[in-house]
Amino acid sequence: MKNQWKSLLLLATALCVVLGYALCKSEIRFDVRLKKVNMAKTFEPRPADSSVEAGLAALAKVREDSIRTAREHPDTTRQRILFFGDSMLEGLNRRLNDYAEQNGHELHTVVWYSSTSQIWAETDTLKHFLNKVDPTYVIVCLCANELFVKDLDQRDRYVKTILNRIGKIPYVWIGPPNWKEDTGINDVIERNVGHDRFFDSRHLNLERGRDHAHPTFSAAAVWADTIASWLRSPNTERPIRLDVPSQKARTNRITLLMPSK
Repeated sequence: MKNQWKSLLLLATALCVVLGYALCKSEIRFDVRLKKVNMAKTFEPRPADSSVEAGLAALAKVREDSIRTAREHPDTTRQRILFFGDSMLEGLNRRLNDYAEQNGHELHTVVWYSSTSQIWAETDTLKHFLNKVDPTYVIVCLCANELFVKDLDQRDRYVKTILNRIGKIPYVWIGPPNWKEDTGINDVIERNVGHDRFFDSRHLNLERGRDHAHPTFSAAAVWADTIASWLRSPNTERPIRLDVPSQKARTNRITLLMPSK
C-alpha cells in the first residue's frame, strides 16, 4: 500500500506541473543557439609544442656532433678486416697488409681472379668468408672486370646483394682503377654505397703493367697509400687507425681463388 501511495503522489505532482504550464500566460523561452562547427579547423594539425621542437633539434645536434667527432678521431681499436675482390687486390694487398700489421689490425685478403659482382652475388663464397673471418671491418675492391658492361640494372642488383650480405658490418668499397672510361659501373657502385664509403680510383694516374690494366706493384703501393690516407680521414664514414708503416709485414693472410669455369 505504501508503494501505491508513492506512485499516486508522483503522478499528482506531474499533473500539477503540466496544468501549471498550460495555465501560465507568460511565455517560457529556452534561449539556445546552435553554433556551426568548423570541421576544417577541427582537423587542422595542432601547432607543435615549442619544447618538443627544441628537444628534437637538440637530439639532432647531439647526433651530428657525435658523427663529426667520430670522423675527426679515427677508431684506434684493433680491427679484423676482410678484404675481398678481384685480381686488383694482388698489388694492393702487399701494402695494405703492411698498414694492418703496423696498426695492430688483422687483414684477411681473398683474391678471386677474374671475378665480378655477379660471381660474388650468386655464390656463397662471400658468406663463407664472412663466417670464417667474422670481420669487424670489410673492404671491397671489385668491378674492374665490369668497366664496359651494358647491363647496369643487373649490376645494380648484384651490388645490392653483396651489400646485403655484408649487412651492418662497417665497410668501404674501392672503385676499380680505370684504364679507360667505363660505361657506368663506378656510378652504380657509388650510388649504392654512398660517397663517404666509396673510394673513387678513376682520377689516379697509375703506371700499368704489361696488360695495360693492372697497376705495377710500385704503382699499387702508391694506390694503397692513397686509400689508407682516405680510410683514416674524416671523409670516410667510419675512419680507422692506419698510420704509415715503418717496415714490411711479417705475415700475410691471403687466399687465392681461381677463375670460375
